[in-house]
Amino acid sequence: MYADPNETWFARLYLERIRSHAEAAGIHPPATVLEAGCQAGRLAVPLAQAGFRVTGIDTSGFALRRARQHAKRVGAELTLVRGDVMKVLPARSGQPYDMAICAEVLYLSPQYRDMLRLLRNAIRPGGLVCASHRPRWYYLLEAVKQRDFNSAQDVLSRGDGPFRDSAYYNWQTEEELRALYRSLELEWIAMYPIDRLAWLSGVGPAQLSQVQRDQWLQMELQLPADTGHCARYLLVVAHRPAR
Repeated sequence: MYADPNETWFARLYLERIRSHAEAAGIHPPATVLEAGCQAGRLAVPLAQAGFRVTGIDTSGFALRRARQHAKRVGAELTLVRGDVMKVLPARSGQPYDMAICAEVLYLSPQYRDMLRLLRNAIRPGGLVCASHRPRWYYLLEAVKQRDFNSAQDVLSRGDGPFRDSAYYNWQTEEELRALYRSLELEWIAMYPIDRLAWLSGVGPAQLSQVQRDQWLQMELQLPADTGHCARYLLVVAHRPAR
């Protein structure tokens, strides 16, 4: 995903939001950052390049090798750990981070609540959790586009389980996400859509010139966040109370 033109663009959208809130929270380089499910480093490497002390965890040895290659290419240093986040984080409980990131991972795990709790426990009081989730609208509209109204009804009646291809997914409304974060004693700061226009229009950033991509990024950042339910992902930024 690090080298894919579309995903590189979406990484910029994530990073703009994350850096803005880190700045507001007084989290500056060389603060410590954990990325759970870092894949090939599309977020971890730019953050390390900016001077953050980044630890990335992923189950894929192939992805981590790619992340190391990308980091070396740009002269960034970071720590990469291969393993299951659910097992790695408890073993590193004595090393609190300033910020934890988990992008496009939680919606694939039946243990997403426990994983989010581990991320909360991995940061110091006053730290940030930045995690993305799949909105219910995404699966509802995907089912309707395929004229699969049985699956669309399933999406409306439950919050997780198989969807069309029999794989496991979970999805939430904003109200359900707010309740989830509240139950974990994480204070909600903001929620942002990730990929509204490309998904709905069918036009990908890779089809555009660099100038057009830059224009599109600014447009995404300027659009009201309350239109975010129709997006591929929702990025939630939350704060661990300092008490």
